[in-house]
Amino acid sequence: MTTHTRSTTILMFGGLLALPFLAISAHAQTTNQSQFQATPETRAKVYKVARACKADIKQYCKGIEYGGGRIASCLKTNEAAISEGCRTAMIEAMVR
Repeated sequence: MTTHTRSTTILMFGGLLALPFLAISAHAQTTNQSQFQATPETRAKVYKVARACKADIKQYCKGIEYGGGRIASCLKTNEAAISEGCRTAMIEAMVR
């Protein structure tokens, strides 16, 4: 992986970590509910990435508790080793 590609991938992973927080923040600004949920679009993106990264999560993030961006952080930490399908799904989630 070239330095440029690696930097781009790191930025994409960082952005993926921010997706749920951005959705919640936008939702918080438009409602006074005490509990916020991600939009259906954000949930669909996260689900697609989770499916594509299932084997990578099992291999590299075993024992990591779901929620709070911990799995995305784990994948970012192991970015050099994750599958191309997982990497592609994460990048596509950021682009769309």
